[in-house]
Amino acid sequence: MPTTRRTRTDTQSVTSAPEARSEDQARRLRRYLVTMSIRTACFVLVVVVDSWWRWVFAAGAVFLPFIAVVAANAVRPSVRGRVRPVVPVVDRTPQITERPWEPSDEPHDARP
Repeated sequence: MPTTRRTRTDTQSVTSAPEARSEDQARRLRRYLVTMSIRTACFVLVVVVDSWWRWVFAAGAVFLPFIAVVAANAVRPSVRGRVRPVVPVVDRTPQITERPWEPSDEPHDARP
């Protein structure tokens, strides 16, 4: 009886799985909250600081919301080639019979 060996080693790897959607959303939420916290600090520093830095903090308070929203809505693109499809392997092992199975008209318990 011939043995069947696989010639290809195309196995799926756990590391090739994409990031979970909940983890992606949590990462984007953290990034948004950090950016908006910096914006809040910029508002406080606009009131406290009395030099040319006031304009830098004012610009941060004005433009950081745009940056935070764009960063929060940026979904990571799927990387092509990271996830490979699983292709079924055709079994070329010789069979006892060459014709496909055909249902017979005889009942299963019929004995000659």
